[in-house]
Amino acid sequence: MKEVKQLGDSSKAKAVKDKPKKQSPGDTRTVTVPFAWLYASVILFLTIPLFMFFLGYLKLSVGIPLTLIFAGIVLFSVSDCLNDPDGVKLSKYENDIQIPVLYLIGFAVTAVAVSVISGVGEYIYSLQDHEYRRAILRDLIDYDWPVIYNYSTQTNPEVQQIFGMASGNRAFSYYFIYWLPAALAGKMFGFGAGNFVLLIWNSIGIFLSFISACAAIKKFTAWVPFLYVFFSGLDVLPNLVYEFTHYDGWRWFEGYVPSMSFVSNFRELACVFHQMVPCYLIVALLILSHNTRSMGLTAGILFGYSPWAVFGIIPMVLAFLCGKKLRASKTSKTLTNIFSPVNITSALLILCIFGSYYMSNSAAVGYKGFAWEYFDRPAMFVPAYIIFILIEVAPFVLILYKREKKNPVFWAAIAVLLALPFYRITEMNDLNMRGSMPALFFFCISLGGVVAEVMDEKNTPKTKKGWLKSAAVMLTVILMMFPALLNMFIIFGSMIEGTPGGEENIGSFGNIRQAQYAEVIQEQFFAEGYEDSFFYRYFAK
Repeated sequence: MKEVKQLGDSSKAKAVKDKPKKQSPGDTRTVTVPFAWLYASVILFLTIPLFMFFLGYLKLSVGIPLTLIFAGIVLFSVSDCLNDPDGVKLSKYENDIQIPVLYLIGFAVTAVAVSVISGVGEYIYSLQDHEYRRAILRDLIDYDWPVIYNYSTQTNPEVQQIFGMASGNRAFSYYFIYWLPAALAGKMFGFGAGNFVLLIWNSIGIFLSFISACAAIKKFTAWVPFLYVFFSGLDVLPNLVYEFTHYDGWRWFEGYVPSMSFVSNFRELACVFHQMVPCYLIVALLILSHNTRSMGLTAGILFGYSPWAVFGIIPMVLAFLCGKKLRASKTSKTLTNIFSPVNITSALLILCIFGSYYMSNSAAVGYKGFAWEYFDRPAMFVPAYIIFILIEVAPFVLILYKREKKNPVFWAAIAVLLALPFYRITEMNDLNMRGSMPALFFFCISLGGVVAEVMDEKNTPKTKKGWLKSAAVMLTVILMMFPALLNMFIIFGSMIEGTPGGEENIGSFGNIRQAQYAEVIQEQFFAEGYEDSFFYRYFAK
């Protein structure tokens, strides 16, 4: 790896190499990973569940052609990953990734630990939402694909009363493809095996995230996994105000103003790992890309994992497509790259298949409107918005501004985060929480390079101004840790006290154990009248 350089730097000048320095024996042991291998590993991690969806959920007359088409797209994408915007092959030597063996081992162990602690597989006490996650895996294992429920299988009288019907079919509707490798293992070897494969699959995704982020900032550092877990806004500040004022208007630690919330990385890992891990990988992959000819696949596939995150990544992809870094020497070539057959085909097919699938359940987005409509006094939206941006966005913009100010993706990420709070979709506002992920992950990856430089001994500040800047960066890092630490305190504290987890509160969407979940399940996971939807009429088995 070369020394840290500005992400998205368009400079053609050669970087000045650092003088050789003495290294410990452990530092000299490295593994050389060709860039194409890393790129292929990430692409396969993202597309294997896609292929399983095509072959398992769709009619063979649809699924087989789609699988063949996307297999060809994947092969092209991997074979083209080392070509620049003009189609010239880049030096393999310059792009090979030198991974220190100790980091390779450390990242692998950390990835598994993060998966376990965040609750994947529910091997320890898990935070909210894992009742739903466990039920999703169980139903994907126990039911034929596509998963169809009949109300007659509900045995809880309270659930039957909530549903108001004793029979009739409903289709499972959710962005679930992340579970498919584990579900297939579960179908063959039982639920325990499927649950274990889910843990391993998630750990592989996190491990690839660490490697990809380090490759993006061109430096292997422990700060990458640290920020992957602890990155957050400065939510601790309004909560400290609460402690002094005893204000009773908070919803939760990261939801301190109505209708707006950007969520910390650990909270995303603990609640929506199936959206976070793929999204982070995709953002890292976009940063690493040498051309734009396959971005329809690398960005478009996010729609299969998180339709909400797509709202946030579109402006950033436009910045990648039009940015100077990935621009060809001729405008005609740049346009040819953007409108390549791979981009158009992959984006349109993913939109058509998953768009029609999600539209089979329109009730899931019935709760929506402008953010100020959910304030008791709409005028209070303005100060709430300003406070929210100062806490969630401004610190990272200030830290990264000097380094990233010429990078259009940086400005696109800021624009996304400034715009999202104006509108709300779903009761918990998934548009805000998940739509913000791509931009926040861009900041997270970029911040890793900054913090690594600040903590490097050879970059020790020589002036008072330099010390203040370094202190400000590290203070920000310390303050952002609180949401993750709070959640870990809840997890480990509950384990010590023997508090039972709620992972089995639902059991199966086909036979819900506790009635308190029935209304949410009916609204968010059941597609009524699915037989007449475009997806189930023309695509599904």
